[in-house]
Amino acid sequence: MKHLYRILGVTILAYFILGLYALVAFNLKVFNPIAKAIGNYSIEDFYYYILGTSDGQDTSRVVTIVDMTELKSRRDIAKTINDISSLHPKVLGVNIIFEGLKEDSVGDQMLAKAVRDGHCAISYKVYDRFDDAIHSFFIPCDSVTEGFVNMPRSIYDETKRNLSIGRMHHGELQPSFIKLVADKYADTEVMPLEDKEIRINYSPLYFEVVSYADVLQKKHLIEDRIVLLGATKDNSDMHITPLGKMPGVELMAFGVETMLRQSTAWKAPMWLVVIVSFLITLLVTAIRLSYIDFAKKRHPLLRSFMTLQLVIGLLVFVVVAFIVWLGFILFCKYNVSINLAFGIAATACIYNATNLYDTIVELITNKKSS
Repeated sequence: MKHLYRILGVTILAYFILGLYALVAFNLKVFNPIAKAIGNYSIEDFYYYILGTSDGQDTSRVVTIVDMTELKSRRDIAKTINDISSLHPKVLGVNIIFEGLKEDSVGDQMLAKAVRDGHCAISYKVYDRFDDAIHSFFIPCDSVTEGFVNMPRSIYDETKRNLSIGRMHHGELQPSFIKLVADKYADTEVMPLEDKEIRINYSPLYFEVVSYADVLQKKHLIEDRIVLLGATKDNSDMHITPLGKMPGVELMAFGVETMLRQSTAWKAPMWLVVIVSFLITLLVTAIRLSYIDFAKKRHPLLRSFMTLQLVIGLLVFVVVAFIVWLGFILFCKYNVSINLAFGIAATACIYNATNLYDTIVELITNKKSS
C-alpha cells in the first residue's frame, strides 16, 4: 500500500511541477516564444510527419488545382474559367474574390458571364467583428452559388487544423466553400449544414496542379473532377499547417477531400485527455519506481549500473515511445486524435517529483518522531 501511495503521490506532484512550468511560460514575457511554440504544437503534427516520411503517398483522384497566380486581368481569368468549363468538370470551385468593378468593363462582363454556370462555386469572406462580408462584384446573382472561406481562428494556435461546415451570418446559417464544393460533387448533402468545424485530415495526399495555360491539354485531369481555381504562389494566401506552409487553395483541397472521405479526425474532449494523460503518467511512474526497487535488490555491481539515470531514462523513453506508437496506430486506423502531449510532458517531471515526494515524506516523518 505504501508503494501505491508513493506512485500516486509522485504522479500528482509531477503535474504540480508541470503546472508551475506552464504558469511561468505563459505569464512571463521572456518566455512568450516558448508559450507560442507550445500553443502551436499538437501530437497530430508528429503523426503527420511520420506519415509524410513514409512511402506510398496517394494522389487525389477527385481534386485538381488550376494555378492562376500569374493571371492579373479579369479577361484572362474569364478565359481560363471558360477553358475549364469546356472540359466539363463536375464542380469548378473559384477560390478568388473579385471585389469591386474595374476600369475594364468588358473584362468584368466576361467574368460575370463565365461564372454563371450551375457547376461553379464562388468564395466570399466574412468579417468576424462587423458581421459583414466581402463578395464578388457580380453578387447577388441567382445562378451563382457562393460559400465563405474564413478559417477558424485560435488565440494560441496559428496552425490551420479546422475548417467550418457552416456559420451564422445575418441570422441565417450559411454554408462554407468546401461544403458547397463537396455537396455539388456528390450530388447530395455530404454533411449536415451546421455551425461547426471539422478537423482537416492532412494525411499525405498529392494534388495535381495544372497551369492556367495548359488547361486545354489536361482534359483527363479536368473532366468529371473537382477543379479548384486559385493561386498557389501568392504569399498573401499562405497558411501554416502541420505539413508546413500551404497555399489557401491547397488547404481547401484537403478540406474537400476530408469531407468527401468522411475522414475528419475525432478530437478527444478535454476531460478524456486529462484522464488519459494522468493514466500515462501514473503508468510510467509505476514502471520507473518498480524498476528502481527491483534494481536495488540486485548484486551491488549490477545495482550500480541499473540505477544509473541514463539507464532509467532509457527505460522511460522506451515506455513513452510505445505509448506514442499506440496513439499513432489509433490515429491512422480509426482517425481518433488524443493529445498525449500533457502526459508525455508530465513524465519529464517524474524525477523531480520523486525527489520532492521523498523530501516531503522525510520531513513529515522527522516531525512526527520529534
